[in-house]
Amino acid sequence: MIRGLVIWMLEALFCRASYAAAFCAVLLLGGGLAEANPPSQRDLRLRVIPERPIQGSFILVELEGAVPGDRVSGSFRDRPLRFFLDDSGRLRALGAVKLECPAGPHPLQLQVVPPEGASISQETVVTIREGRFDDQELRVRRKYVKPPKRLHARIRKDREAIKKIWDAPPTARAWQGNFVWPRRDTITSSFGLRRVFNGELQSRHRGLDIDGRRGSPVRAIGSGTVVMVSDRYYSGGTVVIDHGLRLFSLYFHLRGKLVKVGQQVKAGQKIGTVGRSGRATGPHLHLSVKLEGVYFDPQQLLDFDFGGEAP
Repeated sequence: MIRGLVIWMLEALFCRASYAAAFCAVLLLGGGLAEANPPSQRDLRLRVIPERPIQGSFILVELEGAVPGDRVSGSFRDRPLRFFLDDSGRLRALGAVKLECPAGPHPLQLQVVPPEGASISQETVVTIREGRFDDQELRVRRKYVKPPKRLHARIRKDREAIKKIWDAPPTARAWQGNFVWPRRDTITSSFGLRRVFNGELQSRHRGLDIDGRRGSPVRAIGSGTVVMVSDRYYSGGTVVIDHGLRLFSLYFHLRGKLVKVGQQVKAGQKIGTVGRSGRATGPHLHLSVKLEGVYFDPQQLLDFDFGGEAP
């Protein structure tokens, strides 16, 4: 009960505190402050999982050695690391690697500010490996490659609506434990594919396409708050869930939408059904996940064991 109260207090602080470009977590675990080692004698251990991530992946950052009262902040490639205490009391943060991130070494910064004394700065190097991504050729109606002018206003309105979600203040962490698959079926398009529509290279595929019959159930990958339920030009029937700490999941091409904006959902809860709305060649679910404005491979998140030691 005490640990649950502590974690709740921390989550409340996490959604409000920020230091410059980095998110700051304040440890309020109680007790032991008088016996804590001075900053110069601290043994801070920083670990990044996996050690050599590929382009378009996510990383888990874990810090050991922080004590009650410490303010912890960090950043990776100019984006904040939002630290939280997991169910086992481990101090962690999630980070994401862009598809376009150059392969090679990139610094990850960490700062710990004790209640008294000088701050402790630490930096480690994360080596990004080059990913291998294929091309995919698709045939769609011409209006989805070059929309007529009469549709430009609608497309612009779609973009403005979702931009408001990305620009909103961060919320407290809502997910617990591992994420779950929204549905189990054949993966028809993997993350990172170079999409060629009607012979023209249009974009990179920033999600995962999962096959399915019309009307098949689609479930939330984790607990969170529904922040968008809409019919959009390109993505068709769309649901977006905020899982907290700037982590979002997006569900496209839905036929039925079974939730509403502001609704709290749990992992595995049915939120819609498979459809073929928007720019789609057949019925399927497109799933994307986005962290701090960066899309990364959903499959890595869905298959990751947050209770274990490695992906």
